Amino acid sequence: MRISLLFFLLGLCSSVFASGVSPFLPMNVSPILEKEVERLAVVAGIPNLNKPYSLATIYLYMDKIRNTHHALYGRLSVALEPYTAHAAITHASVTVADSDSDIDIPNSRGENTSYSAMAQLRAHWQVADWYGIYLGAQVSDNFEQASGSHIALGTDWAQLNIGYRDFWWSPMQGSAQVLSTQAQSFPSISLGNTLPIEIFGMRWSYEGFVARTSRQFVQYNGTWSDKERPYLLGAHLSVQPTEWFTLGASRVMQFGGGERPVSLKTLFNAFFDPGEADNAQGENGVDEESGNQIASLQSKINFDGPLPFSVSIEFAGEDTSKSQNHLLGNSAFNAGLFFPYFFSDSLSLTYEYSDWQDAWYSNHIYQYGGYVNEGVVMGHWAMQVQRENSTAIEGNSHYLDLTWQLPWDHVMEVLVRTSHHYDASAEIVGIESDIYQDATYYELRYTLPTKSHSVTAGAFWGQDNFGNDFAQFSIKGTW
Repeated sequence: MRISLLFFLLGLCSSVFASGVSPFLPMNVSPILEKEVERLAVVAGIPNLNKPYSLATIYLYMDKIRNTHHALYGRLSVALEPYTAHAAITHASVTVADSDSDIDIPNSRGENTSYSAMAQLRAHWQVADWYGIYLGAQVSDNFEQASGSHIALGTDWAQLNIGYRDFWWSPMQGSAQVLSTQAQSFPSISLGNTLPIEIFGMRWSYEGFVARTSRQFVQYNGTWSDKERPYLLGAHLSVQPTEWFTLGASRVMQFGGGERPVSLKTLFNAFFDPGEADNAQGENGVDEESGNQIASLQSKINFDGPLPFSVSIEFAGEDTSKSQNHLLGNSAFNAGLFFPYFFSDSLSLTYEYSDWQDAWYSNHIYQYGGYVNEGVVMGHWAMQVQRENSTAIEGNSHYLDLTWQLPWDHVMEVLVRTSHHYDASAEIVGIESDIYQDATYYELRYTLPTKSHSVTAGAFWGQDNFGNDFAQFSIKGTW
């Protein structure tokens, strides 16, 4: 009877979100639930290449698997039950940890292993179909931030969000080249659709935002100043022409800050003529440039069958190449494989590879900071060490994630990350380049659920890019 009532509430909740604003599933807050949604994205064909997913989209595509993937549908129904209420706390957790190091934790909103306690909270209030209030917080003994706190106005095809939303513009799960949750959340105003928009039989998704990041020294008129905080302007568009293929593009511009003037003309030129706007020549060339730009092209292909899987590919560039608008400069390449059911209904496997050229997340206008918020890169986690040490050289990384659904709803997660950095230009002329060593991060999490909460024991250990060993042990309680 309880399950039947829950399915009814889910259907009712889906219809409510479909007619108005929708909350979003938090990123890197509930790893097990997020992995379940990634499974749904493959077997049901969710068209989004940007995250976090809206609950409206999740419910819509859950209906597609109701009769084909009963176990996944049942687990998602139970996990998402708090969202069926008009007002509820949807996530609350407390983590206690112990470590003797301060290694940056990938995709953790600027957090590192030095914290001893951290609390995370998410809540929502659907005030009306067109108006929602969403509360979020991440508080540790290092710092606090309002991640996930925002208000939403509008409808499913145009939802305006004002506050501290997370952005993840990539089909990858372990990293995002353009925008990720590596850095602290920043205040933004964004507009996008929470349900796919169907035009000519194709499903479209879009998102745009303007935001401000933390202060950093910015070059203008021959001096450096941190008087004003830099701006970010971003746009994402994706289309799903078939149920198994999605193609998208993302672009972010970093501009203003310090004493640099900001005008609509500057933004217009930067958007439509980036090759000219970001490569100004002459004595006042730096002052005439619009700022820093990053762009990427993404695709995701879902394969059905006895062993379903997805292939994701992303090409990205820092600024333009040869001042040509159609050429991505300082390229990066990301590729990923995801098996939602790896020869078993209880096992999922993710593997991703990243490779990048030099000059990523650095810019002569923002030379003392770069593409950062509170000193942390807003993109790929593996390049944080380079920003901290003022380098921008080539490198690559690997990511492996194995999630195992055990009996009695226990879950074990094993994650492995590696990163390798090298200076190709130095190697060409025969100069030794050993600034960084190869880093390997291991992470093990074991979750034991009870009727109303769960307990997760975790270990995060390895060797960083300077050959230093580290380890962190944690216990997390979730309600």
